[in-house]
Amino acid sequence: MRKAKIALVGLGSWGSTQSLPAIAEAENLELVTWFDANPDIIEQYKSTIPVPPARSLEELLDNPVVEGVILIVPNHVHAPIAVQAAGRGKHVWVEKPIANTLTEADQMIRAAEEAGVVLQVGHSLRRAPGMRMIKKGIDEGKIGEVALIEAHQSHRGGWTLAPGVWRWYSEKCPGGPLNLLGIHQIDIFHYLAGPVDEVMAMTAKKFLQCETEEITEVIMRFKSGVLGQIGDTYVTPPKTLTAVYGTEGWFEFDFWQYKLTYYDIEGKPHVTQVQRVNLIADEFREFGECILTGKRPETGGPEGRAAVAVLEAALESARTGRSVKI
Repeated sequence: MRKAKIALVGLGSWGSTQSLPAIAEAENLELVTWFDANPDIIEQYKSTIPVPPARSLEELLDNPVVEGVILIVPNHVHAPIAVQAAGRGKHVWVEKPIANTLTEADQMIRAAEEAGVVLQVGHSLRRAPGMRMIKKGIDEGKIGEVALIEAHQSHRGGWTLAPGVWRWYSEKCPGGPLNLLGIHQIDIFHYLAGPVDEVMAMTAKKFLQCETEEITEVIMRFKSGVLGQIGDTYVTPPKTLTAVYGTEGWFEFDFWQYKLTYYDIEGKPHVTQVQRVNLIADEFREFGECILTGKRPETGGPEGRAAVAVLEAALESARTGRSVKI
């Protein structure tokens, strides 16, 4: 079986601990080179990764063997690197969010379209088996008509921030936990309930010295009339949970326990322990399929852009105190 030849850009954070095993698990990808802007990281991994690093990003992108690039880099450099990669004819997988702004997202989408390459965005949580089961249950009418969706996604990552770290700065990470965590739930909401029409939001700073927000609360009105609410913090213990309420029952999926609970019309709970899967490997496997077969990714440029549209509207609402139409 032919494998798509890819390069990895960015080994900091989870770039090394999760992406390298996921590339191997994907089975249809072959890592041929890699690069990180931090020389210390290159020195740390060059003896353990079985393929040599590129001496620069330009050398990596000019490598004729490389068919696609996996970008695990700070959010504010997604656009320039992705546009550069597409311009060299490389397919692009980029971590969520696609970019910090709609302007940057549009630049990336346009570059990929003009080059005729794949642009895939790493919205992984919709791929969790529990979310697939909820989507199937909604489509089959198991909970009647959807009325409301609620989600919460938080962890204590904010306490580790320090000046110099890109997540410290509002310009590089606008929205703080909404940008880093809640963006997953925004994509899930689109997956389950369709496009959003209107957004209201509030943000707060209470504990940290960083520029970015620490606590965010977003309310959405979908074009279908469904309402949605997402809460995020960067200062509380980890929790990731999505609940979908219908006229005849509701679903709740706990991502940490991988437990799906269906409540029937009488409110009786029915619990399913869901099997864990490597969501990143699943994404990477699809990226390989897209490169090899030309298929369209499930979360491509338009899906990534739709999530950023809600992010941008939420931050505008928080600044102005008004609801914002998408």
